[in-house]
Amino acid sequence: MKIVSEEQVKKVMDMKLVLMAIKEAYADCEAGSVYAGNRIFMPVRGEKNVGQWLAASYPGEGYFGSKFSSVFPENVKIGLPSTISKISLYSSETGEQQALIDANYLTAIKTGGSAAIATDLMARKDAAKLGVIGTGLQAFSQVLAIQEVREISAVYVYDLDASRMGPFIKMLEEIKNRPYPIIPSKSANACVSEADIVCTCTTSLKPVFSGNALKEGTHINAIGSFTSLMQEIDTETVLKADKVITEHIEGLWDAAGDILIPFKEGKITKQKVSGTVGEVLTGKISGRECDREITLYESVGSGVLDIALAIAVYNSLFCRG
Repeated sequence: MKIVSEEQVKKVMDMKLVLMAIKEAYADCEAGSVYAGNRIFMPVRGEKNVGQWLAASYPGEGYFGSKFSSVFPENVKIGLPSTISKISLYSSETGEQQALIDANYLTAIKTGGSAAIATDLMARKDAAKLGVIGTGLQAFSQVLAIQEVREISAVYVYDLDASRMGPFIKMLEEIKNRPYPIIPSKSANACVSEADIVCTCTTSLKPVFSGNALKEGTHINAIGSFTSLMQEIDTETVLKADKVITEHIEGLWDAAGDILIPFKEGKITKQKVSGTVGEVLTGKISGRECDREITLYESVGSGVLDIALAIAVYNSLFCRG
């Protein structure tokens, strides 16, 4: 069995590889050639701390696997990541474990890559101003990926902890692919009101901005909410959204508090969810009808994408030639 470190993952996970692998995984899902297991979710000592397990099988690639993630928001106060992830990769022929992969960076880059694909499919073609709420690794990966699919003219950043914005902006300055300004916002609503593309990347249980702050034609990538208890996006935003897209419909109704809470309140029906990224990618449904529409990508995580990238990492490191 191979032990794969975060450093090894970073060496092989360039954004072009990530976007290609994610697109192929979505196409495989639509073709029915991969199997996605059900999510297991477990609160740990209350509502804030959680553990979750995702699984997927790629028979054609010769692997199946599972990802475990723990999300402990208070970890940032003691210098630890708020999210800690590991992927176990197994042989489809023997069931033997092939690798244990550190997956914090892989998870973030997967989420960023998937959001970039959703952005490319759903955001206006002239969308150029990006607003990011949150300053963790997930937020970093959103900028890293989205700048590959749109010509960003400015990035607006907001975090409840203002001291985190300066170091985050410094990180973004080092990876930006064109000379756009990166601007700290005074509030979440100010950040959103400036943006054509909004990314929320927090572990908040409550909405982080008001839907009334959204401009006409905005695209939102809702990244943080992945349990039924979390509502990072308010009901007003969901009601305003003309299109709501996710990775897997079943996963959304299991885990997306952003959608489940207004649904349980009777504010929306299940018809509010338009479909999946894969359906838009393969032309089965439309991601946007006109420039006035507000569009929402509700991300709750995908074991299929996690295992697809884990296979790509493993093959790149150990199966060349």
